[in-house]
Amino acid sequence: MAKHVLSLIIKIALFVVVMLMVAKIVPYDGLVNSIKGLFDFQSANKFTHFILGEPDSDVWESLGDYFSILINTLISVPVTSAIITTYSVVTHKVSPADIPREWGNSTLRRLAKIFGFTFLFWALFRLLPYQALLPDQTYSNFTMAAIVGFQLLLTIVCYWFITKKITTKRSL
Repeated sequence: MAKHVLSLIIKIALFVVVMLMVAKIVPYDGLVNSIKGLFDFQSANKFTHFILGEPDSDVWESLGDYFSILINTLISVPVTSAIITTYSVVTHKVSPADIPREWGNSTLRRLAKIFGFTFLFWALFRLLPYQALLPDQTYSNFTMAAIVGFQLLLTIVCYWFITKKITTKRSL
């Protein structure tokens, strides 16, 4: 168990480092700006309102941030998978013919996990009635950290439960 947890922590740390390096090295601002150019103010406002669940005061900035994170993730996941696949090839003696399939499968699997986890986090955040529990509109930093921490813990538990159900049904 400890070996799996350590492996997971190392993979998450590697992914964070790769994301930071991609953000620093890869110039994708032009792509983000061209995608933002496809939106007019009304559609950008609808898009950010859909994500946040409330009107956004700085629509264009938020839209750029969302697409920047998406593009960074779409670049970072294959790079991280290539690094992990290379390590796997060296340590487990994978045949050279299986390397592209191994890399492709790990990339698709990681993308599905990231987008599934993100969707679950977003859906729980939108569906849980936080306004009923905390009616005050101004929150302290501690309150916000507690809400995000609880939300993250709840998402992890739900994600674990869903993956356990999927692997249980698949093994039957």
